[in-house]
Amino acid sequence: MKFSALILLASCPLFLTAQSVNQATLTLVEEAGFNEVEIELDISNFGESDDTSNLTGTLVVEVNISPVTATTDQLTILSADVSGSDIELEAGNFLSSYEFTGTNLGFTATTITPPGIVDPATGEFEADQHEVTTTRGLLDGEADTLITEPVEVEFDFSEEPFSGPGVGTGTITVTPGRIEGRFHYFDLSVELPLSLDQTIDEEGLPVTADVAIAGTIKAVGETFLDLPDYETWATDQGLPIDSENESDFQPDTPNYLLFALGFDQATAPREIFEFGPGGITLKVGGPLGLGDVEIEWSDDLVNWNLVPQSSMAAGSSQINFGDSLSEPPTVKMTTAKKYLRVVRATSP
Repeated sequence: MKFSALILLASCPLFLTAQSVNQATLTLVEEAGFNEVEIELDISNFGESDDTSNLTGTLVVEVNISPVTATTDQLTILSADVSGSDIELEAGNFLSSYEFTGTNLGFTATTITPPGIVDPATGEFEADQHEVTTTRGLLDGEADTLITEPVEVEFDFSEEPFSGPGVGTGTITVTPGRIEGRFHYFDLSVELPLSLDQTIDEEGLPVTADVAIAGTIKAVGETFLDLPDYETWATDQGLPIDSENESDFQPDTPNYLLFALGFDQATAPREIFEFGPGGITLKVGGPLGLGDVEIEWSDDLVNWNLVPQSSMAAGSSQINFGDSLSEPPTVKMTTAKKYLRVVRATSP
């Protein structure tokens, strides 16, 4: 059964810009140039060496997605569980040498002062809003010279963690994904450059040892917005869940159409269409279509047809669940027939 709101060739639209906050678990990628941190060891009088540790694991993040623009203005790293592959560090000359092994490396990450701020226009953010910390790992080895006894070093990162903010500019990319029922999915990709530089301070160690860790973490995953269905909307408005065909807020507009176009009791318009210089515009109250509706026209109130796209000055005459309503549908005044109506596209 179809119901409609009708004008006889009959308040500006109100847009809601609220964003939904969602969490996501992102997985570190296997991609050249990312998640390959260079670990450098510099021991005074012995020299420098470096090796690459490949990172695997996950980040748990919270974002603030605009469903209209598919952007976010916030990125908060809640936690991370990242592991690094083992490394070998060695250097030497005819006077001195050292050889160390780094094993069971682990890192976490958090946002220092949540929420982390993102430029929604570019997806860029200041990386130093976020902090990376070693959680585990053992640097074990020996330094030797011709004039001293071998010095054994065993440094446990879990007991004396390295910690430091990100460096430079990070990025987050939000891409619209699939729609399943009322769940609207978005793909996320986060890049966070990091650099940790710290001195190993071991009691009795006769030399100074500095460790630097640098690279870029990249992780991907998805999150979703849980858009309301009619039953949820009706409950929030204090209406029965089977009240789609009733007209509780405006006598000429069924409840379902108000829901589908993003209105509520406070914003429900008296008339659902308005005249303007660009044509006849269907009023909308939210950023997304929450139900499937169509704009139809007729010459005689008997035969109704979907308004063709060629007669639309803006938007579409067929609005599907999850479609953006940032551009309200407008029928060209020059091609409009005598009567317009908006109807539910599918039966309750």
